[in-house]
Amino acid sequence: MPGDERESLDRLRGLQRDAETGGPLRLLGRIAAEIDGHAALFDRNGAPLTPHRGLPDAITGTVRRVRSGGTRSAVEHDGQHQLAAFALSTEPDAPTLALAGPSLDRFTAEPGRTDALRLLALSWRAHHAQERWRRADEAGDQVREAVLHLLIDGGLATAHRTAGALGEPLPDPMRVWVVEVGALERGERDAVAEELLRITGDRAWMIKCPVYSGHLIPAVPPMSHEEERACAAELVATATASTGRISVGISNVLPLRDYAVAYQQAFHALAHARGNAERFATFGRGHDLAAEIAGPGQRWARQVLAGLEEFTPQRPQDPTREELQGTLTSWLMFHQQAARHLKIHRNTLQARLHKIGALLDRDLHRLHDQACVDLALRLRNSGAPEGSGADDLDALLRSDAVRRWAAQLLAPLRESPRLRETVRAWLLADTHLTESAEALGLSTTAVRKRLARAEQLLERSLLHSPSLSYDLHFAFRALNPLG
Repeated sequence: MPGDERESLDRLRGLQRDAETGGPLRLLGRIAAEIDGHAALFDRNGAPLTPHRGLPDAITGTVRRVRSGGTRSAVEHDGQHQLAAFALSTEPDAPTLALAGPSLDRFTAEPGRTDALRLLALSWRAHHAQERWRRADEAGDQVREAVLHLLIDGGLATAHRTAGALGEPLPDPMRVWVVEVGALERGERDAVAEELLRITGDRAWMIKCPVYSGHLIPAVPPMSHEEERACAAELVATATASTGRISVGISNVLPLRDYAVAYQQAFHALAHARGNAERFATFGRGHDLAAEIAGPGQRWARQVLAGLEEFTPQRPQDPTREELQGTLTSWLMFHQQAARHLKIHRNTLQARLHKIGALLDRDLHRLHDQACVDLALRLRNSGAPEGSGADDLDALLRSDAVRRWAAQLLAPLRESPRLRETVRAWLLADTHLTESAEALGLSTTAVRKRLARAEQLLERSLLHSPSLSYDLHFAFRALNPLG
């Protein structure tokens, strides 16, 4: 093979390699190096689509003449620079390649120019298609996140209509899974999502958690116990092999209207799954404090929430009652992560919490007040009819049913007084590690390790929100009031 043909073939192979590995930007870099100058792509309006630093201002005129003059190319000299512009294809929206450099003849000679333009056009088309798919995926993720907000806030009918826009009906009843991906790269979480869809036969309604970037929180139609365990085990095995360590928490079967409860159950199960050999766990059945006092507690709950439920904004720019209620729900569930969940600035979050606290006469940064408001919301959302009950919380907690509930909740800590005292000190310190460590005379690391051990015994989340801290607060108070 003659030397010039071999050189041409080597150049073409290099262009193909660049197109496959680096896309249009890598190709532009190679072309710029060939002409000892600069290369960039411009859109149909003459605006740059890629970095264009180094190109002279006069290049915009050359590009404009190609776009409007009915010609596919233009090679000019403005007195200081050699300039060139080439239409990548005849499509109206196809970009224009702009060049400036002292060695333009290396590019303009045939057949090298045609090869480069053809590869650049194909590479740009592929890149453009990928970008459109990416934007479509992001739009789909945003719709699914909107459905998540609606489900957590109780907007079931709107959630069904919104999900219907994607052509994927929400499962009802369902289990919520929380899948924690050890690697936080977007592509790896997406790969686990695809694997979960495959394993469940495309039955999972997938949501990517807006709060914890490594979490997936799909709603999955109920399966048999054996099928569910098989799916979870296969997901852990296949995903761990390709992306690293993952863990899976699974809720009980619940109606879709109880999605928020199911999510918290799955989150608690995830805390247990992190420490077991299988790396997956289903929420252990247990009594709910709100269920124990559902009827008698309605009067107390109504009084706790009255200030917020009766609120009417005085100015158009003030947050609505619904916005404040959504903020409160998110804060009680996610705490400082609520700003990320709600897509608002942390200063906006704090301003709303201050407003809500004033309406409720509560300090929403103190555990006791958080627990009371959370319990009141759970009671109001239970839909239980109001029965004869007390206005005083301690009177509600003194019932035999609540004391049995508390004893059952704390039973796993009975054999470890040290862990029980650590949990109690942590609650007394409003779940602040530093203050609880000072009270116990330990390091924060030691307290964290003890709480992680308590998570495994209780099979509930303590260190991350949603946390069991509210129920633990009431359990200790029912058996031996915190002081």
